[in-house]
Amino acid sequence: MTDTKQSTEENDVIKQFMELLNQQNMGEQSQDFMELFRFAAGMQLQLAVMADELQGVIQQLEQLQENQPKSFKENLMDKVERLQEKITDLSERLSAVKDHLMETAAQAVNAFKEKGKSEMCKIVRKGISGIKPALEDFRERLTETMLDFQKTANQINSIRDELKQIGNR
Repeated sequence: MTDTKQSTEENDVIKQFMELLNQQNMGEQSQDFMELFRFAAGMQLQLAVMADELQGVIQQLEQLQENQPKSFKENLMDKVERLQEKITDLSERLSAVKDHLMETAAQAVNAFKEKGKSEMCKIVRKGISGIKPALEDFRERLTETMLDFQKTANQINSIRDELKQIGNR
C-alpha cells in the first residue's frame, strides 16, 4: 500500500472515530486518543530526522582521510550502523503502535454501529491498555538509543577537532 493511500485511510478512520466520540460527548477520550496518535506520529518524524543525520555521519566517515587507521574508522562505522538498526527498530515499534491505534479506532466504530456505546468503550479501553506497555518499552529503548547517539556524536566531534588541529600544524 502506498504511503499516501495508507495516510488517507488512516485519516478517514481517525476522523470517523473522533466524530463518533464527540457525538457521544466523549471529548476527553477523543483528546486522549489523539494525543497518543500524535505522539506516535511525531516520534516517527523525529526518528526519521535522526536516521537522516546518521546517513550524513556515514558519508562523513567514508570521507575520513586515508591516513586514519582502518580499525578506527571501522569502529565508528560499526557504532553508527548499530544506531541505525536501533532507530529502525524504534520506528517499527512506533508503526506497530500506530497500527494498533488505527485498528482500535476501526473496531470501536464497528462495535458502536453493531452493539452501541458501551461495547465501543470496552474496545477502546482494551486497545489503549495494550499501548501503555509498548510505549514504556519504547521510552526505555529511545533513552538508550539517544545516549548511544550522543556518545558516538561526541567521539566523532573529538576526532574532527583532532583532525583540524593536525591540519593546522
